[in-house]
Amino acid sequence: MLFRSRQHALAILGHDGTHYTLSRNPALNDFLTNLLCFWPLGLTVSGYRALHYAHHKNTGTENDPELGHKRMRAPQWDLPAKPRTVLRYALMDLIGYSFADYIIIVRFSKPQRRRAYLPLALFHVLAVSTVLWLGCWQAAAVWYFSLVTSFMMFFRLRLWLEHQGTGDTQRLALTWCQGAILSPHNAWHHWEHHKYPIIPYHKLPQVRQRLSGPAILTLRDLMAAFASARPIPSGTALKVPAETFTSWPAADVTAIRQAIRRKGVVLKRKLH
Repeated sequence: MLFRSRQHALAILGHDGTHYTLSRNPALNDFLTNLLCFWPLGLTVSGYRALHYAHHKNTGTENDPELGHKRMRAPQWDLPAKPRTVLRYALMDLIGYSFADYIIIVRFSKPQRRRAYLPLALFHVLAVSTVLWLGCWQAAAVWYFSLVTSFMMFFRLRLWLEHQGTGDTQRLALTWCQGAILSPHNAWHHWEHHKYPIIPYHKLPQVRQRLSGPAILTLRDLMAAFASARPIPSGTALKVPAETFTSWPAADVTAIRQAIRRKGVVLKRKLH
C-alpha cells in the first residue's frame, strides 16, 4: 500500500508542474512533469492544466469541474457524512469502485491537441516492453491495477480535505503521518496554494506563516464538521461567482507569469 500511495504523490508533484514550479523554462518544466509524473499515470500536463486552471478560476461555483465530477458520482459526496461513510467508499475503491472516476479524470483532462497522445503512448509502450524484457510483468500488472484502485482511493481521501463542505478551500493542519498518507508534498496547505498557485509546494508552510485567514482545522475537526453538516447534495455549488475574475490564460505562458508577478511577487521575495 505504501508503494501504491506514491502514485498519488506523483500526481501531487505533477500538479505542481502544472503551475510551472518545476523549472523556470516552460518547455523543460512540461517535459519533466510529463515524463516523471503525468505520463506514468496516463495523463498529460497540457490536458490537466486546462482542467486545473478551470478549477482555480471557478472554485466552488457551478463551473468548477471538480464539482461537476462530484455531481456525476452522486451520492458519494453528500453531506452530512460520517467517517465510516468516507472509509466505506475508500475500501470500495480498492476493488475497483472508482474505475469510473479514473475514466472521468482522463476524459476531463483530455489535451487540446491529439498529438499530445503520441509521446504518452510511446512512454507506456517502452515502459511495458522494458518491464516484460526484464521478466517483471507483475510490476506492470500491479502498476496499472493500482491506478484504478488504490490510487483513486488516495485521490478520493484527499478531495475530502480540500473543498468539501465549503465554497472556498479548507485550511487544515495535519500531522506528519496524516500528511504523508492523505495529502503528500504539503498538498494540505491547499488554502495557501489557492492564494498563490505559483509558490512551490516546499515553500507553502512559509506562506502559511505570513498569511492570516480562516481558522485552521485538524483532521478530527474537519471530520466532525462533515458529520454534523446540513444536508448538501454531491457537487452543490456553495459560492456565487464574482462578476469579475482575473484568470490564468490557458496557453500564454508569458501572460501567466505576468499575472503571477502582479499577485505574488512581494510574498515570493520574502520567501527567498
